[in-house]
Amino acid sequence: MFIEKLEGTSPRLYTLIAPLIMRRSVLRQNNNYPFWTSYSHIWLVAVEDETVLGFFPVEITGRKVKINNYHVAGDNTELLSLLLKEAIRLFGKEYTIQSLAHTRHAQVFQTNGFSPAKEWKRYIKMEYGKNG
Repeated sequence: MFIEKLEGTSPRLYTLIAPLIMRRSVLRQNNNYPFWTSYSHIWLVAVEDETVLGFFPVEITGRKVKINNYHVAGDNTELLSLLLKEAIRLFGKEYTIQSLAHTRHAQVFQTNGFSPAKEWKRYIKMEYGKNG
């Protein structure tokens, strides 16, 4: 397994992600919220033998990066932690990282250095770093 870093409008991104994000089970896991991308996104995609195991769309806005509408197959906490570590490695020194995490993943985010900022029923806003 390796983590690919892809531009938000890369043809490879669409090839890898489109079949996955159109599955009902994946949308259900994301509380039926759609996934989106743009030129300001960088995607971290965990791939094994051309099979996507998980992904983080990371939106860069000013001095912040935002992780939102991510997916990890089977809610695999080890994979979630690996994706978080890669996001921290790539962005943690220059940006404040924010994530709208599923409440079921809050402990994994906290273990990786994120702090809760605001809580709702299904989501928790988490932050890593305060650089700006």
